This record gives sequence, structure tokens and C-alpha cells, in this order.
Amino acid sequence: MESRSLKLAQEFAKDALKATKGGWFSKPEWETAAQYWDKAAASYKTACHYEEAADCYSKASEAYVHVNAIYLAAKCAENAATLAEKHLKDQASTIAFYSRASDLYRSHGSSHDRAADMMEKAAKSCEGIDINRAIQLYDSALSIYESEDRGRFAIDTFKRVTRFLIDNNRLTEAIAIQERLVTVCEQINNRSDINRARLSVIILLLAFGDSVEAGKKLDEYGQDISFVRSKEAGLADYMIQAYNNGDQDMFSDLARDQTLSFVESSIARLAARIRVPGGKRLVPNIDAQARSPTGTPQITYPPTPGGNSAGAAPLQAAVAIEDEDDDLL
Repeated sequence: MESRSLKLAQEFAKDALKATKGGWFSKPEWETAAQYWDKAAASYKTACHYEEAADCYSKASEAYVHVNAIYLAAKCAENAATLAEKHLKDQASTIAFYSRASDLYRSHGSSHDRAADMMEKAAKSCEGIDINRAIQLYDSALSIYESEDRGRFAIDTFKRVTRFLIDNNRLTEAIAIQERLVTVCEQINNRSDINRARLSVIILLLAFGDSVEAGKKLDEYGQDISFVRSKEAGLADYMIQAYNNGDQDMFSDLARDQTLSFVESSIARLAARIRVPGGKRLVPNIDAQARSPTGTPQITYPPTPGGNSAGAAPLQAAVAIEDEDDDLL
């Protein structure tokens, strides 16, 4: 079976090459060539000759572009990327093919979600070899969703990108991504994700050691009455108070609040690892009757956001995020 498929592949490739060559009285037959390259790729794949298969898919993609069959060109580039990723373990080729597929799907005009998905796959393939390049590719994927008004389909991608950035200690970029997520959720009026993203911004700013900016953000978000009434707003305000007061006990209790179980897991883990400047052991300023049996504060009615935070004196020491021998910052 393998030898028969290989022979067929070689014959298809020969016919494809012949079709691409014009003469004195004829032009290249790109549509015919594309179909032969496509068939050659499929046969090479059946014969387990994956490098040749990927090359033929790439050539088929180029040939389809010549006849303006953009969707088919994109599909062939995607097939080449899949082979490079799964069988050849060639990261450079995988990234190049997925990026090309993304560009072609977007050029097609009706496959924007597919274009963003291809760019995200390129970014994933790049994670282990070039963090900065991976961030650029993830940003491109998110930009496709945003520019094409497809934000509702990008929320999971925003969360995955945030997780990647936090895992790689890129808190500045993570804050920017969460702020973009806030904007997207506002556009589609997704109230629950708006509140969670805003709380995430506050936590990231505290992790970065900037309680002043966290207070300003809380005041800004406080212009939205729906957020003011949310559990996320109350938790954010209490966290800023605990941080500014140097109350580690209170902050640690707040980091275990059930509200955090609904935010991106990497944000919740980050909150649990924040160590406030000074780390004083103060008595929490939450009524003991408002505590659960485990000691975790139960926020039943949020205070006005920014009540004790925006006017707090700037702290000189940045937050230390304790992780045994390793520091995030």
C-alpha cells in the first residue's frame, strides 16, 4: 500500500510540475497544478512521507492563490502546518505555515475566526522557543477578533493569553490584555466577564506593586453602577485596603474568597501568592460575624469602590510574590 501510494504521489507531483511550466504558445495551468499538488500531498501523507507531503501542500497553496481560490489555498497551508507540527516536529515551519494560513483565511473575507485560530496555533508553537514572538502572534490573533467585531468569540483566547503571560512573569502585558478584555466585554455587554476582568486588572496591579494605580482603576470602574454592586467590586476594594494597611492576614483571607473561583485560574493563584509590603499581622477590619466557619471573609454588600484606596499614600516597596525560592517579579 505504501509503495503504491508513493508511486501515485510521485506521478501526481510530476504532472503538477508539468502544469506549472508554460511554453511559447501556452501559459501555466495553475488550477490543474494546484489539484495535482493537492493529490500528491494526500498520497505522500498516506505513504508516511510527511516532509514531501508538507512541501506539496505548500506548493498547492501557492498554485491556488494564482487562480484566486483563496480558501483552498488557506486550507492547504493549514494542512502543511498540521504535518509540520504533528509529524515533522519542525517548529519554524509550523509557525510559518500557520501564519500563512491565517493571512489567507483573513484575505478570504469570510473566515476571520479561522484566521485568528491559525494565528493562535502559530503562537502556541512558538511558546517554547521565542516568548516575545509568541506574544506578538497572540496579539495578532486577538487583534483579528477585535478588528472584525468578533470579540465574543475571543474571550477564551484572552484568558489563555493572560495565563501564558503570567506564567512567564510578563505582568505588564497581562494587565494590558485584561484591560482589552474589559473593553471587548463592554462592547458585547457581558456583565459577568466585565466584572471578572476588572477584578483581574486590580489583582495584577497589586501583584505588580502599584496600589495607587489599582485605586485609580477601581474609581474608574466605579462609574459603572452595575460593577459597584458586584461582589468583584467589594473584593477589589477590600484587597486594596488590606494591601495599603500592610494587613497580610486580611489579604490572604480575601485571596481565598469564593469570588476568585470564577476568574481565570492563573489570576486566582497569583492573588494567593501576593505578599503585602511590610506584611504586618493586623486584625482584619471585617466584622467577625461576617466570616465563614473557615475564616474566609464573606462579602455580602460591597463598599463604595475606592473608598479608602485612591487617597492612600503611595507605597515605596513593590509587592513581593512569594513562591518559595522563586519570585515572580
